[in-house]
Amino acid sequence: MTGIGSTVPVAVLAGPTVLLIARHSVRTVLRLRPIEVTAVSAVAGLMAGLVLALPPERAVVLLPLAVLGCAAAVVDVHEGRLPDVLTWPLLAVTVLAGVSTGVAATAVLSALAGGCVAVMLKMLISAGFGWGDAKLVPTLAVVLVRHDAIVTGVVSMSVLVAVTAFIVGIGATNRSALVPYGPALVVGTVGAAAL
Repeated sequence: MTGIGSTVPVAVLAGPTVLLIARHSVRTVLRLRPIEVTAVSAVAGLMAGLVLALPPERAVVLLPLAVLGCAAAVVDVHEGRLPDVLTWPLLAVTVLAGVSTGVAATAVLSALAGGCVAVMLKMLISAGFGWGDAKLVPTLAVVLVRHDAIVTGVVSMSVLVAVTAFIVGIGATNRSALVPYGPALVVGTVGAAAL
């Protein structure tokens, strides 16, 4: 099967796979309402479908973020953290995918540059930018550089972070409500790189 024939089954399986990975990555019991399960499954399926529609050398670098990154985002919404058990393997797999497509130096340098940017962001906005977010940035850098989508990715992530902060602010009972950046970072990067 090629094209749409192979993309549809993977897209359909993406949601349950993401939820299973997230369930094994949380510290507390992950209880999602049916609407949340449907939303996660739809987003994961859409992201997997977008990624698999790309040429293989581009898809291989982006697919780990579409699956593991989406699972990390679910954990972030649920617990307010991006777990090491997902962020570190995600970085390793993404860099290895970059190496396998013949852009080894670019993948490694992108990860290092992303790590430097993450540390600077953590120092500048310590209260609003967690270490999980910082550990996700090198992976995002590898993906965005590989897909020549740095500017588009930064803009889309910024817009989605602002929208997320606005939505959380509307429903918050106090001004110190935790804003999960993970979903905005993952969806913004996958969208920018795939489109």
